[in-house]
Formats: sequence, C-alpha cells, structure tokens
Amino acid sequence: MFVDQSAELGGAEISLLQHVTGASHESAVLLFEDGPLAVRLAQAGIAVETIRAAGPIQVRRESGLFAALKSAPAVLALVAAVARRARGFDVVYANSQKAFVVCALSMFLARRKLVWHLHDILTAAHFGRFLRWSVVRLGNGRASRVIANSEATAAAFVALGGRRQLLAVVHQGVDEAPFAAVPAADVAALRAEIGADAGPLIGVFGRLAAWKGQAVFLEALAQVPSAIGVIVGEALFGEQAYAETLHRQVARLGLKERVKFLGFREDVPALMRAMDIIVHSSIAPEPFGRVVVEGMMAGRPVIAAAAGGVLEIVNDGLTGFLYEPGNAGALAAQVKTVLGSPALAARVAEMGQADARLKFSAEASICRVDAILSTLVSTNG
Repeated sequence: MFVDQSAELGGAEISLLQHVTGASHESAVLLFEDGPLAVRLAQAGIAVETIRAAGPIQVRRESGLFAALKSAPAVLALVAAVARRARGFDVVYANSQKAFVVCALSMFLARRKLVWHLHDILTAAHFGRFLRWSVVRLGNGRASRVIANSEATAAAFVALGGRRQLLAVVHQGVDEAPFAAVPAADVAALRAEIGADAGPLIGVFGRLAAWKGQAVFLEALAQVPSAIGVIVGEALFGEQAYAETLHRQVARLGLKERVKFLGFREDVPALMRAMDIIVHSSIAPEPFGRVVVEGMMAGRPVIAAAAGGVLEIVNDGLTGFLYEPGNAGALAAQVKTVLGSPALAARVAEMGQADARLKFSAEASICRVDAILSTLVSTNG
C-alpha cells in the first residue's frame, strides 16, 4: 500500500506514480487529499482511495511539540484509518514526511513492514528541530527500510542519528520518452508563442516557493540584457504570497516585457525543449534535483545551484554548469557564458543528455525500488 499526504504533482508524487505503476505486486494508493495525482493514478488503472483527517492538522515543516500536540486528535484518527487499510497488505510504503509519521504510528496496530521513501534533506534549512528529531527516531524504530533519493539526503538522515543500515540510495528516475517524442514543429511553435524572436529563452521550472529561488533567477535576469525569462510552475502548499512577491519584483526590476509566467503546464517536455537554457535556482540544498535531470533529458544546457543532490547529477563544465546557490551575479555570469559560447553550450547539452539517459533512467529507478519491496514481501511474517 503506497501512502502520500499530497495529491499535487510534485517531484515526490511523480516518483510515487512511477513506482506504483511499475510494482510487480498487487498495489493500491492511499492519499490524504484529492488532486491531480489521484486522477493520474485512476487513469493508470491503479486502485486509489482518499481519506481525510477528522480535524485540522497544524503541523508544518517548522512546527514544534506544541503544534504536534494540538493536532494529536486528528492525527490519531488518521492513524486508525490507515491501520485498518494496511492489514490488507504485506508492505506499507510512505512517500512523504507526514505520510510516514502517520504510517509509523499505525504500524503499532497493523504490524506490517514499513518503507519510508525519504525525498527531503532533513536540515534546518527545510525543517524545524523537533520535526527532524522526531521523524528520524520514528524511522529508526519503525521503518524496515529507508529509501533516500540521493547521497545528500542519506547523509543528512545519518547526521541526525539515523541508522545507516536502514538506508538504500535510489536516485529518482526520469522517463526520456516524453522528451524524445516532442515534434520539432511543436518546439518551434512554442518558441514563437513565448517570443524567442525577442531574445534567448531562459527557463525555470518548478513550484513557486521561496527556497526554489525564482527571486534569484529574476535578479540574475536583470543582468542579462535581452534574455527572456520563462517561469513555469505555480504556488502549492499555501505559498501564494511568494508568487505575488515575484510579480512585484518583476515590476520593480523593469522586467515586465521580459518575463513570462506560464503557471502549471502539462507540456513540460516540449517547453523544456523550447528553451535555450534551463536554470535550476534553489537557494537551499536540493534533495535530488529532478528538474535538472529533466533539463538534461531535454537536450538543453542546464545551469544549476551547486548544493545537495545536484552535485550527484552535474559534472561542472562537462554535463552542465554550476554556480553558488543564491548568488544572482554568479548565475548571470554563467548565463552570459553559455549564451556567448554556442559550441560549448551544444557540447555540454549533448553530454548532459547522454549522462542523464545512462544514470537516471526511470526503468533503473523503478527496478531498484521494486526489488526492495519484493525482498520485504518475501520475508514478511
């Protein structure tokens, strides 16, 4: 039974979709909200159920003990509901922090093997002290296996006292087929629609959130005359206020004619193919960096912030370009270098695409996770 608290289509949820559709055993998905993920799962023929908490759960990434205690009644009701459903399965797979906490508590009742797929770096940049401490202790005590999406994610877990023997590092996989299947005519049409005749297209892809660094991208764009900034993604998880600050920043920097906000799009592979450069702008260490791999799969030169899982993906100057996270000047300098060196950009894009196909295929990731789950099923009881 695969469990996630979110039904939005973030990187972790796309990963879950891959793994449940690739599972070799009978599977179902339990979500704590409705959304696009539930629709995708149903379209793929996967049994999916949504259960909602009986009351508000106020725990956030920065929350402490008091917030957790206030949410206890709603959490316990959710724990009981998950435990009832878990008894029909051999292994429970928690795909997010909140899902893992609920599942770990439910295992006191259901007594099933529990896998925690850890998609987050457990550091102060992302989580409060109480949440980091408590979730690692639960992991040590209740998880049969912890799958980390990068060595950086695994190292943060161990640094907090997590048991190394629980860990398996499985990089997220990206399906290259959607990128390879984009017709050249569609790419040309998108470039014309966005306005490539006015300047090179520099794209940032991902949800609008402060730590994702779109504000840094805009500061860098202001230093690159004539380039067109393309921001693809929307605010999720209550981050609309940040999205509004980005629009105000565009106005303050005088970039209204050079920035396109495209919102959430289904045609991301085609849009990536339409860019001249793809920028990854996170200001905090990225647990993995799926968008970096996607940009490489699209055959575009990628400029990425040098921290976290990104360092396991990009070989600077060979398969992509790196810069100091949060440094708008350094990012602008890399953009100018790529735009001013077409031969270098083409060579790095080609090598990046080949490297991504070799190291980060969806098939390899699906097979590794399924093997872990199969081992737990075969040893259950």
